[in-house]
Amino acid sequence: MFLNTSLQFESFVNKLTKRLQKPLPGIEAQLKLVPAYRAELLKMRKPDKQARQSAVMIMLFPEDGEVHTTFIQRNTYDGVHSGQIAFPGGRHEETDPSLEFTALRETEEEVGVPTSLIKPIGSLTKIYIPPSNFDVLPVVGYLDAKPDLVPDPSEVSGVFTVSLKHLVNPETCQLQPIKLANGMQLEVPCYMANGYVIWGATSMILSEFIAILNETGL
Repeated sequence: MFLNTSLQFESFVNKLTKRLQKPLPGIEAQLKLVPAYRAELLKMRKPDKQARQSAVMIMLFPEDGEVHTTFIQRNTYDGVHSGQIAFPGGRHEETDPSLEFTALRETEEEVGVPTSLIKPIGSLTKIYIPPSNFDVLPVVGYLDAKPDLVPDPSEVSGVFTVSLKHLVNPETCQLQPIKLANGMQLEVPCYMANGYVIWGATSMILSEFIAILNETGL
């Protein structure tokens, strides 16, 4: 995924767009990064009409000759996702015409990237998050250049970018101890990037996305 020219980034985007139109790796790819205690629950999970709908944005762009994506760190608060690393995104509002729009709107609100700059090209498999009862649609979009990232402190505590080259490196996927909001400590499968532990739903989304990248040789 090393880019010498803008044409190579365009070729990358075209190949990925075509792949996202085909059947996705789905839950089997997601489950590779789910903690063992939750795997069986997710396998048995039935559609929940009461689940809250949300969407996140896997935002791709060229930076320093490689394709990068953006992550946020959530603010510390009294909740199950306090301080976690995630893709920009959030809850679907009644005024949102689609979940794709939700991902675009939330990305602008959280990291300051105008919705008009991001070009959506598809989505991954929806993922259910039991602790917060959210159904999340991961939307994939791209920009022709690295955007100015201006995190909103009322929304997130920080933002950083990671190259896809780093994420697809098998050594990036590890087991690390984490502490849950209830104080319980667990060892979970995760991705390590910029010193951060990417685990939970975000790592499951990444697992499916990486499976697509590896499968297509991107």
